[in-house]
Amino acid sequence: SRLFVIIHILTDVIAAAAAFLLAYVIRFQTGLIETPKGQPPLEQYLAVLPFVALMVPVAFHVQRLYRLRRGRTRMDDFFAVLVGSLLTVLLALIGTLYVQTYHLSDARKAQGYLEVSQWVWVLFLWLNVLFAFTSREIVRSQLRRRWRKGIGLRRVLVVGASDLGRMVADRILEHGELGFRLVGFVDDRFATTDAIGYRGLPILGTLTDTVDVCLREKIDEIYVALPLE
Repeated sequence: SRLFVIIHILTDVIAAAAAFLLAYVIRFQTGLIETPKGQPPLEQYLAVLPFVALMVPVAFHVQRLYRLRRGRTRMDDFFAVLVGSLLTVLLALIGTLYVQTYHLSDARKAQGYLEVSQWVWVLFLWLNVLFAFTSREIVRSQLRRRWRKGIGLRRVLVVGASDLGRMVADRILEHGELGFRLVGFVDDRFATTDAIGYRGLPILGTLTDTVDVCLREKIDEIYVALPLE
């Protein structure tokens, strides 16, 4: 998980830098958008690049994009990336305005230092959403490929083999893309009468055996599905 978080942070910083520079190129060097005030020097935008690169991980962290959840959907990722990119633009604007106001000389202000075209911000926003979302889709596809090969699966134990426990088991078995492997159940009522439980999954012990079963079977996650009495 830590490795994937580091990978995501690095790819997000690189994607943001690429999106910002590409937005500059589209705005000023392609001729698609008129430039009545002329083309500002690239160095002026390179000075803003650190603000953007630093704000992206901060904004994405606020959107919890670095909390890896196996049940996270594409729509969850897309809207989190969109809001995170909007927040990045806002934070970068605040940061550059603060530096312009309190730390730049009048000569630098007259040169337009740290000023960024509105078109560049708009282009950066959508390019960053595209790049960041695409990078996550690539990581998602690689993870699913590993899970299909049985690599990196999280071993799951369901506590309770009643109707509720079987419903939980059905959900886990039907969603193999989440990267879980259901090992079996523990349950007091079925442990002595039904060694093979629901859908061929074993009853591994009673409720009091849960800790021992977890250690023996190297369980990563437990789902408690006991009916209310």
